[in-house]
Amino acid sequence: MSPKTSLLGALLLAVACGGGGAGSIGPAHLDIPVPPLGSASADAKGAAKEQPPTGTATKASPFPAIGRRTLDNGLALATVEAHALPVVQVRVLIRTGMGYGTAGAAELTASMLKDGGTKSMTSARFLERLESIGASLNVDVDFDRTVFGVGVTKGHLDDALALLAEMIQAPRFDGTELRKLKARRTDDATEAARASGQFTAMRTLFRELYPEGNPYATYDLLPSEIAKVTDATVRDFHKKFYVPKNAEIIVAGDVDLTAAAQAVSARFGAWKGTGTGEAPKVSFPDAIAPAKRRVVIASRPKSVQSDVFVVTLAPPRNSPDWADLRVANQVLGGGVASRLFMDVREQRSLAYSTGSRILELKNGKQPLLTYAGTESKKTALAVQGIFENYDRIATQPIDDAEVQNAGRYLADVFAIRLETVGTVADYVAIQDSLGLPDGYWDQYRAAVRSMPTARASAAAAKLFPSSAALIVVAGDVDVIGGPLSHFGDVVVVDPEKEFKTIRTIPKNELAPLE
Repeated sequence: MSPKTSLLGALLLAVACGGGGAGSIGPAHLDIPVPPLGSASADAKGAAKEQPPTGTATKASPFPAIGRRTLDNGLALATVEAHALPVVQVRVLIRTGMGYGTAGAAELTASMLKDGGTKSMTSARFLERLESIGASLNVDVDFDRTVFGVGVTKGHLDDALALLAEMIQAPRFDGTELRKLKARRTDDATEAARASGQFTAMRTLFRELYPEGNPYATYDLLPSEIAKVTDATVRDFHKKFYVPKNAEIIVAGDVDLTAAAQAVSARFGAWKGTGTGEAPKVSFPDAIAPAKRRVVIASRPKSVQSDVFVVTLAPPRNSPDWADLRVANQVLGGGVASRLFMDVREQRSLAYSTGSRILELKNGKQPLLTYAGTESKKTALAVQGIFENYDRIATQPIDDAEVQNAGRYLADVFAIRLETVGTVADYVAIQDSLGLPDGYWDQYRAAVRSMPTARASAAAAKLFPSSAALIVVAGDVDVIGGPLSHFGDVVVVDPEKEFKTIRTIPKNELAPLE
């Protein structure tokens, strides 16, 4: 499974089930500041008793403190102490995402580092060394970050850092291994274009939403893109992006900052990189905001179901009203108590799964994806149901109870997600790759917990413009093309011909929805 395939699965699980999202595509953020619960009483011996919590309060669980150092070579170090168990989690964060540089270079470079061996070790020997310390290596390539992760017992921290350092600094980049990897990924890409409506819709919407030259315009890989990645492509990408000033080591668990700094310095302190040594500059042209309703169909002949995405743009990730936006989205489509779930799925049975999600990107405006998985014959009705809910939440005040429930969910779920040291390390990587400050998670969850209804309503009006949206549907154009022309001009692309336009259907406002 490719990193992007796993990302797609996480996204669709989130919008289908209404969850706040996994860390791999941006956290759902949020823990709970607890209001004063009253003064403690004393028992007969004078010992203070903790008062029982109120029905809506949860015990505070602030995000752990992060220790920081920067090595002389510019490599950042972040540590989080957790001494309950003699376990340490290590993450190597490289600030480069799936679309950075040549299409496919980020993913294939990361895969070659993980599975291609080093200059002194074959792939088999490298994996054997990992297993000898009870470890396994994971890699995730997201929109703005590549993260290598490993967990070990405290006594094997130096061994793990030594292996990671050699992997990052002295990869083998064997041509034979690259050809094998490309063959596997080509098979995956061919099958996805043929059989996965979810993949074809996602590939289409990112291409439509971002201009050529923006790293976010490329979602997952086509066979032709994989074919263009050569040994030189991978080596050049590694030379440019894998430099100390573009990287960070995160160490969480049974270790303090001083010990972590010593261990990391011993293995990574001499790392200079093979390029200029400076973090590369990457351009992000502005996203293409929909000016009106527009429909793109990724053709899937004879498909009995459709994957529907209604897409708009949310403000940038560092927007001061981000918490407001998240609460408003939670009310609309963030959970099983959301309006979309209760109306489109439960009451009207227009979709078997539905929800909405703001993807979190470091640069520029963020995609807001509203999803519906539905029967082909109900496709246009599902789109209409989404727009009706857009209009309602954007023009009518949200109920206080809806806002309180949404904020409480976003806050309380955070504590559950922090149940392991590995998850804490992952959240540090997310925070730092998005450029968020220390203390952000606590500030954010306090904001969602105490969100005023008026602010959530104002955010909804900003988020859900029903008159201007990109509608992307993967399905049978012979069944859904006519009804979808009710919403706007329709462009039909063929995923098996690398998404070339094969047909257009003019807008027909009189077209029946079924």
